[in-house]
Amino acid sequence: MINSSAQILPHCLSAEFCTQGTKHRVIVGGVHLDIIRAILDGIAMAAIFNGSAAALVIANPRYLMDSYPKGIQKAAPEPMSKKEKRVNKIFTVIVMGACWLYGVSSTLYGGIHTFRLLFCTAYIHWIIVNFGDFFLLDCLLFQKWTKLIVIPGTEDNPIYQTKNWMKVIGIPEHFLLWPFIIVPFFSLVQTGIVMLIQFLFSF
Repeated sequence: MINSSAQILPHCLSAEFCTQGTKHRVIVGGVHLDIIRAILDGIAMAAIFNGSAAALVIANPRYLMDSYPKGIQKAAPEPMSKKEKRVNKIFTVIVMGACWLYGVSSTLYGGIHTFRLLFCTAYIHWIIVNFGDFFLLDCLLFQKWTKLIVIPGTEDNPIYQTKNWMKVIGIPEHFLLWPFIIVPFFSLVQTGIVMLIQFLFSF
């Protein structure tokens, strides 16, 4: 006679053991998603992305001027120079590449295979990057230490005021554009990279 618990949990010694092993997981499409791992990975990626962005904008706000509201860009005495655009491109390639490398590597190491789980994992990663950007850069750096990130020649621009900043860029970008367009797109890219590697190298 087969023990009923063995039928339900064939790979566990007991129900208690299984519960302990999966208490930080959620079920997506019948498969477990390690939510804690995904969140921690997202925090690490947010640290890479936002820490690098903060360092660059403090070093020279003009390097990231194309990320500022249009009203501030137009008020700047001069448009971005070729050097500033080049630094911006190099920064974007390195930082985004580092974030994707981290996310892809951790996902591969975690042994996730289904498209739904891969996409959900990637979405968690990038939505945390998004909200890290909002709280650390838009709310903290840009509002508490505004003098560090002001584009020279635009010091008196009213868009720097918290209410105007949030209305023009903070809320629309981080609660509409990123969650519904940019994060899904980045998640699809990350998912595609992981699935391609799994296919080519039998992960």
